[in-house]
Order: sequence, then structure tokens, then C-alpha cells
Amino acid sequence: MRSRKLLLTLIIVLAVVAIAAAVTYHVIRRPARAVYLLPDGNVMAYVNFTALHFMNMEKHPLTSDPEYQEFAAETGFDAQHDLDNVAISANVTGGANPEIAAIFSGTFNPERISSYVKKQPNVETENYGGKTIYFAPEKDQTARFSILDSKMVAVTFGASADTIHGIIEKFTGSGSTPRLLSDYYDDVPFASVAWAIVRVPEFPVPPPGPAGVDLSILKNSVTIVSVRYTGSVRFRAEFITENQNDATKVFTALNAVVALGRATQVSNNPDKDLAQVMNSLELKQSGNRVVLTVVVPQELIKKASQKR
Repeated sequence: MRSRKLLLTLIIVLAVVAIAAAVTYHVIRRPARAVYLLPDGNVMAYVNFTALHFMNMEKHPLTSDPEYQEFAAETGFDAQHDLDNVAISANVTGGANPEIAAIFSGTFNPERISSYVKKQPNVETENYGGKTIYFAPEKDQTARFSILDSKMVAVTFGASADTIHGIIEKFTGSGSTPRLLSDYYDDVPFASVAWAIVRVPEFPVPPPGPAGVDLSILKNSVTIVSVRYTGSVRFRAEFITENQNDATKVFTALNAVVALGRATQVSNNPDKDLAQVMNSLELKQSGNRVVLTVVVPQELIKKASQKR
């Protein structure tokens, strides 16, 4: 009887641990809230900048730029310490004026930022959903800016105010998840510090690219690019096509580009570090998917940072 109770207790404990682990993974796996606020588009990207908080940026061109220094002094915002992540969405159809939206997350001083924006020339304001939208009217592409709270601001570029209105509506609790996020985020590798999802639309067939690559093979495909840091930097690009035949065409084209890159590197620039990166490159096909991976060793990153 005692052993049966112990077994039952053990089963209950294991079940609780399993459920807790599943819930924890789900919470960690979820993208940042800013990503959910983005509008639909055929391009979505996210970059986590928290690593910058631990880097020395004193000599970086951005931090030494006079305009940036003025902005930082007036707003109290320092990108190195205060910017956590950026989420971007765009609707690119080949026209000259794509609709673009960006959500910046971090630590902001709403009063000081508002004061700074109001000083800019030709700035007008609009109240929507309890938020103030700042904008400078332009014929085709108007930049609009809104402080959602002390942790998040939104910026949009486009002819219409509908995009930033939609962001504010989502922030206050209404609106749907972006389709690219719901359809493809599960394909983004876990713990990616940066990623992008691109749905390639129909487009006029351009002339062949590098190594005679016909870029029309990417029509109606989805590309997922990600970056992870595991001591080394790991780049990954996954191409999801409509069928296996199209995937084979993508694989063949990329294989030609990789072969050309390796041959050029060996003949023109026999650098050992670059050769190590090129040798790490892998290209695989599985059904209607093609995956390209490359690893940049930590030692090479250190060398590059020391030369900066």
C-alpha cells in the first residue's frame, strides 16, 4: 500500500512538473508583445537589442553623431541602455511607397520625448484612442509617431493614418494577430535574437542574378531568416515554396551561388577565417523547404570587434 502511494505521489509530481515546463516553454516561446501590435504585411522582422546594454558603444558612429547626441540630451533616451527590441512590419508590393510600421520597446520618458517631437518643424497632432499621434504631412509618405506608454512607442510611414490607428486599437485590446506571425512564427528557431519572415509577392521577372539565378523561382514563397547566438553566431534561412519542384529549383540555384562564393573566396581571398565560415555553410532540402545555415565562430567576431 505504501509503495502504491509513493508511486501515485511520484506520478502526480511528474505530471505537475511536465505541465509547468510546458507552460514555461510556451511563455518563453511567445514573441514580444510589440510583434502582436503590428499590422498585416508581407514583411515582418524583430531584433532584440538587449545585448547592447552590455557593450561599449562610446566610439560607435551613432552615439557620436551630433543629432543623436542632441536627441539623447533632450529626451533622456540612450539606445545603448534603453532600447530593448524593435518589431517591424511592411507591405512591399514593388511600388515606390511601401507601408511601414515599427514598434520600439524599451524605457522612455513620455514627457521629454513629446516635448522634443513638438519642437520639430511642421509637426501636427491628432488624438485617437486616447493617444496622441504626431505627424508632419507629406504628399505620399507621412511619418506618424505615437507614445503608447513608457515602455513602447509606434512609428509608421505611409499615406494613410489607418496603420497607426490599427496599432493603437490593438494596444488597447482589439485587433487580430498578424497573419505572418500566426502562420509561420512556429518555424522561427527558439531563442533567435533576430528574425524576419518575408512572403514574396508576384513581381515582374527581373534579369538573372548572381551565377545566372532566376529570381522568379521565389514568387509566392515564404522566407524565414533568423540569427541565434550560442557562443558563435548562427544564421539560418528557410525557403518555403508552394511545392517540392519549386523547392528543388531554389536548392539548385542556391547551390550554384554557394559554389561560386567558395570558388571566388579560394582564388581571390584565401583568408582562413573566411574559409572557416564558408566551410560551415550547409544547404539542405526537405520536401517543399530548403534550409541554408552558416556559423560565424566567436573568435572571428572578437577579431572583427577589435578592428572596429
